[in-house]
Amino acid sequence: MSTRRLLSRGARLAGFAILAAALWFLGRELVRHWPSLAAWRPDPASLAVIGLLALAYGGLLFLLAEAWHRIVAGFGAEPRRRTYLSFTATQIARYLPGNVAHLLGRALWLRGGPLGDGALARATAIEVAVTPAGAVLVLALALPLLPLERLQLPGWASGLVPPDGALALGAFAVIGLGAALAARRIRGIAGPLLLAMSFMVGLGAVFAGVAVLLGFADPLLAGFVAVIAWLVGYLTPGAPGGLGMREAVLVAVLGANGGGEGALLAALVFRIVTILGDLACFLVGWQVLWTRRASTV
Repeated sequence: MSTRRLLSRGARLAGFAILAAALWFLGRELVRHWPSLAAWRPDPASLAVIGLLALAYGGLLFLLAEAWHRIVAGFGAEPRRRTYLSFTATQIARYLPGNVAHLLGRALWLRGGPLGDGALARATAIEVAVTPAGAVLVLALALPLLPLERLQLPGWASGLVPPDGALALGAFAVIGLGAALAARRIRGIAGPLLLAMSFMVGLGAVFAGVAVLLGFADPLLAGFVAVIAWLVGYLTPGAPGGLGMREAVLVAVLGANGGGEGALLAALVFRIVTILGDLACFLVGWQVLWTRRASTV
């Protein structure tokens, strides 16, 4: 067996182990806070806000669709009616095991067009790098507004970040600088990177809306933690849609910052919001596709 295959298998096994630990943690918190969760009864106004947040998240996904279009455009001329559909029609596949089906699906959707397989593979690789780079840059830019001294970590994680936050700040700055330099060296990447950053800001705002709805008092901190949780879920091999990992980060960090039992509820409601948003994006794409097909009959 080649070294590359061994490393790939090792990464998957590590990802599954981390995911299992995250699910165990969430299960423990669920049992612990079940009485209060079972007693939660959202009123019509709260349900309306949750629905609006889901639609807002679904709309934000079109920022990533535009980023994908611009990445593809760097390799050849593809109309938005094809690149957007390749994104919306496959987005829901991110919940399949492996967390890569949606990425591969976009490239497969565009096969037979002006881009060859090699160009599509390179476009996919750039997308895989650009989206988390956007998250890291947003976190780096948010640090002056949210000093890490305000961010309390759970006891088991407190040793990972020094009290003054210098190590974390340095890591974010180095990675952010690398992404910025890459944006200048790779033609056409600055636009997708800005779109990815805009999506991350919107993602944080949507979760902040959920957290405030459920009584969390610090929306800026909630938004910051949401982007961290997205990044952790994205970087965990094999976690479909970041399922389990993102919720574990949200519950652990918000719980340590005064979220209490509401942190688990906020994480669960946010997952509902994102699933509904993904579904809305998917349905819009298929509706456009069927409308186009009907108009050509």
